[in-house]
Amino acid sequence: MEIFELKREDYAAIDICMQELHTLHVEARPDIYATLEHPYSEQEFSEIVEDGKHIALAVKDENNCIMGFGIATLKEKSGMVDGLKTAYVDDIFVCKEYRRQGIAKKIFEQLEKRAKEHGAERIDLMVWSFNEAALKLYQSLGMKPQRYIFEKKL
Repeated sequence: MEIFELKREDYAAIDICMQELHTLHVEARPDIYATLEHPYSEQEFSEIVEDGKHIALAVKDENNCIMGFGIATLKEKSGMVDGLKTAYVDDIFVCKEYRRQGIAKKIFEQLEKRAKEHGAERIDLMVWSFNEAALKLYQSLGMKPQRYIFEKKL
């Protein structure tokens, strides 16, 4: 299992993964998420992998197929402690056929390691309450709830 930095030419493989991840959200929350052909455009993906403000990693199998990926954005929180640098995990995803093998954990650990190397003092993410598998994963990785977002349909 090889972890590597994503490049522009990985777009097609990541796009397939992102479609599956986005579909999970559309099916659980069609009142919020719209069906999209491409959750990230090629331009958006190129910026992510080239702008220096993101950590974008993937894992390949022995056949050079992407098994999963993770993307985090490096941010400095405004209105909070001066210089509080945070790595915000935008996406972690493992393809269905590779799940339950510790791949998401390896991706998260690498995101965490690289975030520290970039001077981040914390790692944050948001997970939907319907995504019980992700909730369990993040709790097993030592993450704790930071805040709650409530909603009420009108």
